[in-house]
Amino acid sequence: MLRLRAHHLNCLPRFGGSGYSKEFCRNMKSIKERFMGGEDYEIVSEADDICAFCPNLINGVCRDQEKVCRFDRLTAEFGIGDISKICADCQWYPICRKK
Repeated sequence: MLRLRAHHLNCLPRFGGSGYSKEFCRNMKSIKERFMGGEDYEIVSEADDICAFCPNLINGVCRDQEKVCRFDRLTAEFGIGDISKICADCQWYPICRKK
């Protein structure tokens, strides 16, 4: 079972290969394939399976914890899909909004 932060439900369908590192991208691609293939997942409020290879994860906590918690909260509020209301200040938004 995948462990995912709520806002990552917006990231996964838009992931096209860009990322922090080769390891991060390899992990993200694997998780996207599993997610899109219908693997069960649970929503968590801490570092998840995607975060595991992120350079912003320091001692198990995101360097941008306040921001990602806001992304999670807005995803719960607005649902999955309209990322302009959720993650406009994410560094990956310019790439994601084109997908």
